[in-house]
Amino acid sequence: MAFQLQPKTYNWTYLLRLPFECQPVCTTIVVLQKLITGLVNVLWILVEASFIDTALRVAQGQAGIEAAIPWLIYMILIIIWKRMGYSLGRVATRKLEIEAEAQMTAEAVKKRSRLHYSLIEDKESWELVNRVSGRIAKDTWYMLQWTCNFLNASVKIIGTFLILFTRLWWMGLAMLAASAVLILLSMKSGDKAYKAYQEVAVYQRRSDYLGEVLTSRESVNERALFRYTNHVDEEWRKQRGKMNRTSLRVEKQVEMMIDRGGILTNIISIGLIALLSLGLTSGLTIGTFIALAKAIFELVTIMSGDVSRSIMTMMNSVAYLKDLTKFANMRETEGTNDLPAETPIPFATLEFRHVTFTYPGAEVPVLKDLSFRMEAGGHYAFVGENGAGKTTIIKLMTGLYDQYEGEILVNGRELSTYTAPEVKAMFSGVYQDFAQYSISVADNIKLGSVRQMDTPEADRKMRQIVEKLDLQEEIESLPKQYDTPLGRLTPDSVDLSGGQWQRVAMARALMSPSPIQILDEPTAALDPISESRLYEQFGEISKGRTTIFISHRLGSTSLADEIFVLKNGGVFEAGTHQELMKRRGLYAEMYESQRSWYQE
Repeated sequence: MAFQLQPKTYNWTYLLRLPFECQPVCTTIVVLQKLITGLVNVLWILVEASFIDTALRVAQGQAGIEAAIPWLIYMILIIIWKRMGYSLGRVATRKLEIEAEAQMTAEAVKKRSRLHYSLIEDKESWELVNRVSGRIAKDTWYMLQWTCNFLNASVKIIGTFLILFTRLWWMGLAMLAASAVLILLSMKSGDKAYKAYQEVAVYQRRSDYLGEVLTSRESVNERALFRYTNHVDEEWRKQRGKMNRTSLRVEKQVEMMIDRGGILTNIISIGLIALLSLGLTSGLTIGTFIALAKAIFELVTIMSGDVSRSIMTMMNSVAYLKDLTKFANMRETEGTNDLPAETPIPFATLEFRHVTFTYPGAEVPVLKDLSFRMEAGGHYAFVGENGAGKTTIIKLMTGLYDQYEGEILVNGRELSTYTAPEVKAMFSGVYQDFAQYSISVADNIKLGSVRQMDTPEADRKMRQIVEKLDLQEEIESLPKQYDTPLGRLTPDSVDLSGGQWQRVAMARALMSPSPIQILDEPTAALDPISESRLYEQFGEISKGRTTIFISHRLGSTSLADEIFVLKNGGVFEAGTHQELMKRRGLYAEMYESQRSWYQE
């Protein structure tokens, strides 16, 4: 049995089941330890009362000293259990904590990997994802701790109530009424506290982001160039100040809630002790009176401390579980974590027929009645102004978005009818925000052919691609060559230049056996001439496969067999570079404005 994050409603009862799902053996030990400790605390009241009464009889000469010895032994055994039980519970609790954190964190990561792409691009949804998944282990484990504390306290409270009911039933009712008031107050306080903590989280995320801008290596060049440190620092201080003030206000509210509960409990307990003294005239022994009076004062501490905090935390948790429920039920993309199909489907044609697409939450379509056709082995380019829909087309053809009007046909068959592994096997590419993995050079490249990563064939193909992309000499100059770890994760890691990372990303794309290769402005950081040369290399290596180039710089588009010029959500012009230049239309105008970029 293990924790699994599933699409369902998570309510307060799940807090009781969760630890059993994560680690049933350790949870059983912890629960038994808490139950036994609670029962032992109740027995202590009875043993203490009997010991005091027996001691009084011994002092009055009504009994011998041997009558008190059994009660003294019982008291010693209870003390021994409390010490041993605490150690036993502590070990089991720690193991449960480690297991729960590992399982819950892993499930949160899996869920994030399965989320539908539209949720990743939606601000509110992504904030919820980060709020829940980023703290799922910590927050949920915090709930479990206080749930266990509440279990322990509840046993003692219930046991004390039963003793009161059997001795003085009206005292039991009075204590029960007081406890109900405190529980309701704690429940209300817990819900308010979570809402306040949500407010704190907003300022925390903002200040954390600004702190990253002020300290990260990635921002150092612009910090030095634009000298914006003071400005950003001032904004960081504002957000941090708001966070601190809100946190302080929240903490004050929580403490005031607890203090109010404690004051109320003390007032009630004093009244209960006064009432309890009346029981001395009803046959209540002195030992029972002393033991019950002490137990009531202990309940004051429990009610104003552990129980109040436990209930507030559990109510806080109930509010958190509402967010967890939303997260667990977020839309997923089927087959996201499946590997690409082992053998790509033979590719013949890809066609958009009257496709219209509007981003979720937007009112204006980014693509309107778009139609075009591509055939196997051809080299195609999409050009247009920013926002014309170039990248959107790639997102649609690779299946990232599936809510569109019209048809997207691959080999004459609707794209949505293919399985996720089949679609993954069709496409490979490099995006503008391509990943830079902190793993070895070889693994960075061979990830493109994940099914054959460890085969001799993959190694041979990798070296051929590296040579054609002019990377071989640079890789061989690294400390461990292909085994050199990249990035900044370990002391022996090596960070590459922007151009080197781009070539590594291209090599990874070329490792894939997919029939369609996509370049979506991955070379934006290069100068136009270097970009054109890299596109030429890519096109040369990709012979026999279909390639799609996207760039706002048009030097590389002359390599394409057909260029689609996008405007107003549709294809405004289409043709070869020479044909479009002869038309003297939009493409020619754009190209002429950039001609000087490519004159060496």
